[in-house]
Amino acid sequence: MTDAGTLERRSVPDRRAGRASLRCPERRTGFDRRAIGTSRVGRLLDAYRRRPVLIACCALGIAALSAADLLLTWRLISLGAHEVNPVMARLFERGVGSAATLKAPITVAVAGGIWLMRRYRRVLEFSLMALALLAGLVAYQVVGLVAASG
Repeated sequence: MTDAGTLERRSVPDRRAGRASLRCPERRTGFDRRAIGTSRVGRLLDAYRRRPVLIACCALGIAALSAADLLLTWRLISLGAHEVNPVMARLFERGVGSAATLKAPITVAVAGGIWLMRRYRRVLEFSLMALALLAGLVAYQVVGLVAASG
């Protein structure tokens, strides 16, 4: 603010009209729809986003596979296998209940986070990758259990 008696020290009357500006022009024109994309993955994720039932099933699948992972790990440890995760190994030494007290809240938080942030593409990608990785882990443990039992 300038008073009538103070001298204006600015070299450019309007600071926004200077040559160097950090302001980026807006490319969108109002409420543009999110581009689906032409890739197969983009179309798949858009279809996944539009069906909240699938997202809920994926979150519940992650929770179920995590519980299966806990029980299969406990069974394999009782057959002589070793837990690679040092935190879970210490908890399994105390009992399966101790391991469940750590694994259950983390699983609920992940499933809830997926549901709450389902509008973000990266979260949808993460949910599908987590489901696939947990399914692979459980399949690996089932193969190990069959090999150890038979």
